[in-house]
Amino acid sequence: MSLSPLRIVLSSTAGGVGTTTLTALLFDLLSTPAGVPSLGDHTSGYLGARLPRGDDAEVIDADLLLHDLGPHADGEGLDLLESPTTLAVLVTANTPLGLLAVTGVLEAIRKRYGQAGLARVTVVCTSTFGRPRTRALIETVHTSYGRGIILVMPHDPALAGPGRIATHRLHRRTLAAGDLVARRIRSLIGLYRR
Repeated sequence: MSLSPLRIVLSSTAGGVGTTTLTALLFDLLSTPAGVPSLGDHTSGYLGARLPRGDDAEVIDADLLLHDLGPHADGEGLDLLESPTTLAVLVTANTPLGLLAVTGVLEAIRKRYGQAGLARVTVVCTSTFGRPRTRALIETVHTSYGRGIILVMPHDPALAGPGRIATHRLHRRTLAAGDLVARRIRSLIGLYRR
């Protein structure tokens, strides 16, 4: 058991890029029979309405907090990384402008916290309809900030609607991408809890 709770802060570079949706998916993916993460919500309850299976749980893992911070990656999200018990998930649009915005946040993290700060960061690029031409930009982020730091969540109409996420309607690519994000977060949790 850790001395203080591990906080996973999800924040975005702009509103409407899927921070709350990703938080809801991670809540579902990180929940185990031993307990579900605690939740922090900047949306005054909207997060609870997005949870695929709701928030009823017999056991809450008090050592793990998922915090949906919304579009505050370069403000409060940056400040919260001051604590070594905080992991950051930066959410941005899978567009050239989204990648430019997240690169600015990553550079601020490196300047303020060094490589140790970057080691606690995961970037998730959310795709919209169409084919983004961002492969070269994503490779540049990998080269500059660390292989594996950035993951892509494909466009999926089943994520776009309001209300509870119907996981049975998600595309296989979406499920695979969600599993990759959860696997990376679990590995970072494992490093912290050692």
